[in-house]
Amino acid sequence: MKRHPDPFNLREPAIMTIWNNSKMSSVYYSDDSASENYPCVVKITDGEILVEYEDDGLVQYRGANDGSGHFVLNAEQVSGRASLHMFAESSILEGSWIEGGYRGMWRIELG
Repeated sequence: MKRHPDPFNLREPAIMTIWNNSKMSSVYYSDDSASENYPCVVKITDGEILVEYEDDGLVQYRGANDGSGHFVLNAEQVSGRASLHMFAESSILEGSWIEGGYRGMWRIELG
């Protein structure tokens, strides 16, 4: 009997686009000073987004890519939640975040 391969194993691996030289800017809903042009790495596949940056250790915001340019992210390391939005063909992500009792908006320029 000839065995046929399992069709679920024929799926090609997800293609990941990586922007290693991205810049993140954050503003706070408090009197804290804004953080501008902070280095970060953004990785996006068809199913997921990952934003990584250093802040007393590696912080990773990870979330689902719903395919429409809207992302909902979580960062376990800092008990953070965030959203990001991106228009088609844009190199800018914008959204809001909540982390450790602070709230604000952030903008990432992919690079």
